[in-house]
Amino acid sequence: MTFEECYSTLTSIRVRQGTRRPLVRVDYAGTVIRGRLARTDCDPGAPHDERSPYGVLVLENLGLSRLPETILQIADIPDGGLNPLED
Repeated sequence: MTFEECYSTLTSIRVRQGTRRPLVRVDYAGTVIRGRLARTDCDPGAPHDERSPYGVLVLENLGLSRLPETILQIADIPDGGLNPLED
């Protein structure tokens, strides 16, 4: 997934859920990961080295504790691998 695809998908999910930190499902390396978006390098103005093609999504645990966080490399998320977490 590219930064642009990630940003576009997250914008759509954020609008649907009405929050900057939506609940998402990520299909990643044959595993399904669920969590609340803590931060991402694909957002405009995010602290990220523009020369680097790599960036991350950071997801918080869905439980009462925000730890542990899961860090996923955006480039390794397949097309269609980032979706809203449906109830």
